[in-house]
Amino acid sequence: MVTVIVGLGFTGRLTPTPVDRTPPREPPHVRAAKSETLPVVRAAAAWKLGFPLQFPTVIESSSVVDSEVPFRVYKLDDAKTVRFTFRNGSSEYWGIQETDWDDAPALEDKNFSAVIHRRQYDFYYNGPHLHMVVLRAGGASYWVVNTLLDRLSNETMLEIAKGLRPLHK
Repeated sequence: MVTVIVGLGFTGRLTPTPVDRTPPREPPHVRAAKSETLPVVRAAAAWKLGFPLQFPTVIESSSVVDSEVPFRVYKLDDAKTVRFTFRNGSSEYWGIQETDWDDAPALEDKNFSAVIHRRQYDFYYNGPHLHMVVLRAGGASYWVVNTLLDRLSNETMLEIAKGLRPLHK
């Protein structure tokens, strides 16, 4: 057996450690929103999507349901999908996408999975920022998607995802 080591010799100096860019922990910035979101999710359910919808019981504290396009129903690769749109105080948009397309390409590169209160969540990061939290339940997936610039805190994103509840008829 032969071992070959290629590279420069050790100079006695270690490279500096990278700067930690992890955002500081903060409490989630959410507010109760069942009275705002439930009618919108019920309106989307009229489209008979073929999978159970979930409605957010909490949303980011400065957000409202988008007044122009509160939801859109469309197909992604023959899978029915609904997207709920929210506008926050700084006029940025974030959303919740619900679909029965369980192996969508956007879901391939999760950073990790966790079971929280007996529910399965997948976490997708953009650097240190949580860009998407996906709840998998009842044969469908429910994606909480951050703003384009990931302005919602990691804790806020998780709290919104944990606040999703099944819509009962």
